Amino acid sequence: MRKAVLFRIVMWAVVFWSVAAPSGHAVELMPVARYATGIFDKSAAEIVAYDAAGRRLFVTNAASRTVDILRLARDAAGRPALIKAGALALGPVQAPTSVAVHNPDAAGKPGRILLFSTAGKRLASLAAGALPDMVTFTPDGQVILAANEGEPEGALDPKGSITIITLGHGAQRVSAAQAVTVGFDNFTASALKARGVRLFPGRMPARDLEPEYITIAPDSATAWISLQENNALARLDIRRKKITAIYGLGLKDHARPGQGLDPNDKDGPHIAPHPVWGMYMPDGIAAYRVKGQDYIVSANEGDARDEDVKLARARLDPGALSAKERRALGRLHISSIDGDVDGDGDIDRPQSYGARSFSIWSGGGRLVFDSGDDFEQRLARRHGDQFNADNDKPHSGDKRSDNKGPEPEGVVLGALGGRVYAFIGLERDSGIMVYDVSDPHAPVFATYAATRNFSSELAYDTPAGLARAGDLGPEGLAFIAPADSPYGAALLVVANEVSGTVMLYSFKQD
Repeated sequence: MRKAVLFRIVMWAVVFWSVAAPSGHAVELMPVARYATGIFDKSAAEIVAYDAAGRRLFVTNAASRTVDILRLARDAAGRPALIKAGALALGPVQAPTSVAVHNPDAAGKPGRILLFSTAGKRLASLAAGALPDMVTFTPDGQVILAANEGEPEGALDPKGSITIITLGHGAQRVSAAQAVTVGFDNFTASALKARGVRLFPGRMPARDLEPEYITIAPDSATAWISLQENNALARLDIRRKKITAIYGLGLKDHARPGQGLDPNDKDGPHIAPHPVWGMYMPDGIAAYRVKGQDYIVSANEGDARDEDVKLARARLDPGALSAKERRALGRLHISSIDGDVDGDGDIDRPQSYGARSFSIWSGGGRLVFDSGDDFEQRLARRHGDQFNADNDKPHSGDKRSDNKGPEPEGVVLGALGGRVYAFIGLERDSGIMVYDVSDPHAPVFATYAATRNFSSELAYDTPAGLARAGDLGPEGLAFIAPADSPYGAALLVVANEVSGTVMLYSFKQD
């Protein structure tokens, strides 16, 4: 989700379903329907939201500068099908980056939130902060929140912020909506650094902090915002319209057993502990509540602002690594501005981007669980030489090992059989990891699903190659409860940015 700034809104909230699941963790994702734009690597299917009342999906399409509307239908044989039913006319705005849906009638040019009815009628346009990049509704549908990333563009460096839109009631629901944008001016660099927040040299915190993604507590009172480049989470009091805290997420020690990584893109799968520290830097996050306590699940993608460097070219302290580890880690992308522990101008602690994992955090930003190197270990066993492949080229195995690996991008939660599951999209690998997170302290792997065709000999950017490629680059995910499903069963929807496709999965339980 980069650069484009429009938001279209029709409202959605995560919903959970409970159904018998004798095995506790066993669940399988079954592809049941697919929609293809035929557009390669132009974000033709990036973010998806579901309108339960109309049984329709709304999908951002940056290539055509629309929000496409897909109907959940059946084909002539009675099988589930995704049928394009139209598109929202957005007018002269930049490409859309986010969409959210909520059942009542309700959601640009930089800094605007557009509201539409689910029938496609434009209802309102409200001011937002700079470069809004994600939008969502509170579970009660009363408030819209937008993450205004404020990403630098050339000489311009706008402030990051959160726009809070409070909706009216009844007939005045949209016309009485009020927008307030809150920023980070009250936070000082010294206080943030003391909390472990990553800040770039020479930049004011209010401009350096870049909101990426928002998740909201079930009671609609609190929101958490991922500040990806800053390796932090912010906490928002929605009723007070105030950012109350920012939590630095710390570092992952890849030298510990079970926390390793593959740092080399030239030698095939070789996952092992190494003396390098990973910055979690989550993109997508999702909140849930267990026994009265709030938890946040994060997809730890990682992101750089052009300050990364190959470790072999970095200015390392002579005692930072052994000669053997310098050779092993030489191709790994690390930060050139982090890790100078003693302040002498060189790097004592090499820090890489992302944690190649998903994590669970307390509402106060404390690490509760991390999946370690489980993603890479499972992908290596499954894919062999195609492990850590890129998402826009066939036969690119190992290409991403030096730079964030499979790249966990987005996460959504849903419940099956009384168990809560996390569905994590791996942007580069193009698969979906599923874990039972019912116990936040002890998640259990449930399944992995992917439709990607690693055997294709054709270039993905040709019509024939794209048709055979499968789904590439999962970005947005949505969980649909049985009560909201036209097929009477829970569904997972995945928008795939690179292949320009939308995949509909059902669930099979043992």
